[in-house]
Amino acid sequence: MFKMLVLQQLYNISDEELEYQVNGRLSFMRFLGLGLAEPVPDATTVWLFRQQLKQQGLIEELFEQLI
Repeated sequence: MFKMLVLQQLYNISDEELEYQVNGRLSFMRFLGLGLAEPVPDATTVWLFRQQLKQQGLIEELFEQLI
Protein backbone atom coordinates (compact mmCIF):
# COMPACT_ATOMS: atom_id res chain seq x y z
CA MET A 1 0.00 0.00 0.00
CA PHE A 2 2.81 2.43 0.78
CA LYS A 3 4.25 1.85 -2.68
CA MET A 4 0.92 3.06 -4.08
CA LEU A 5 1.35 6.30 -2.15
CA VAL A 6 4.86 6.62 -3.57
CA LEU A 7 3.49 6.31 -7.12
CA GLN A 8 0.80 8.82 -6.30
CA GLN A 9 3.36 11.35 -5.09
CA LEU A 10 5.71 10.78 -8.03
CA TYR A 11 2.99 11.24 -10.64
CA ASN A 12 0.88 13.77 -8.68
CA ILE A 13 -2.37 11.89 -9.24
CA SER A 14 -5.60 11.49 -7.27
CA ASP A 15 -6.70 8.31 -5.52
CA GLU A 16 -9.13 7.55 -8.35
CA GLU A 17 -6.49 8.17 -11.03
CA LEU A 18 -4.03 5.98 -9.11
CA GLU A 19 -6.49 3.09 -9.10
CA TYR A 20 -7.08 3.56 -12.84
CA GLN A 21 -3.37 3.78 -13.67
CA VAL A 22 -2.43 0.73 -11.60
CA ASN A 23 -5.11 -1.27 -13.40
CA GLY A 24 -3.85 -0.10 -16.80
CA ARG A 25 -0.06 0.04 -16.51
CA LEU A 26 2.08 -3.04 -16.33
CA SER A 27 4.98 -0.98 -15.02
CA PHE A 28 2.88 0.15 -12.03
CA MET A 29 1.71 -3.39 -11.39
CA ARG A 30 5.28 -4.69 -11.55
CA PHE A 31 6.49 -1.98 -9.15
CA LEU A 32 3.73 -2.95 -6.72
CA GLY A 33 4.43 -6.67 -7.11
CA LEU A 34 0.94 -7.38 -8.42
CA GLY A 35 0.13 -10.06 -10.97
CA LEU A 36 -2.35 -9.52 -13.78
CA ALA A 37 -5.06 -11.51 -12.01
CA GLU A 38 -4.57 -9.88 -8.59
CA PRO A 39 -7.04 -7.28 -7.40
CA VAL A 40 -5.91 -3.65 -7.18
CA PRO A 41 -6.82 -1.71 -4.03
CA ASP A 42 -9.53 0.80 -4.83
CA ALA A 43 -9.37 4.57 -4.29
CA THR A 44 -11.20 4.39 -0.96
CA THR A 45 -8.74 1.83 0.41
CA VAL A 46 -5.81 4.05 -0.60
CA TRP A 47 -7.46 7.06 1.08
CA LEU A 48 -8.13 5.10 4.29
CA PHE A 49 -4.54 3.83 4.40
CA ARG A 50 -3.19 7.38 3.98
CA GLN A 51 -5.50 8.65 6.72
CA GLN A 52 -4.32 5.94 9.12
CA LEU A 53 -0.69 6.88 8.47
CA LYS A 54 -1.51 10.55 9.06
CA GLN A 55 -3.36 9.83 12.30
CA GLN A 56 -0.37 7.88 13.59
CA GLY A 57 2.00 10.64 12.48
CA LEU A 58 3.93 8.27 10.22
CA ILE A 59 3.39 9.51 6.69
CA GLU A 60 5.91 12.36 6.79
CA GLU A 61 8.51 10.18 8.50
CA LEU A 62 8.13 7.41 5.92
CA PHE A 63 8.48 9.78 2.98
CA GLU A 64 11.49 11.47 4.58
CA GLN A 65 13.22 8.10 4.77
CA LEU A 66 12.88 7.78 0.98
CA ILE A 67 14.76 11.01 0.34
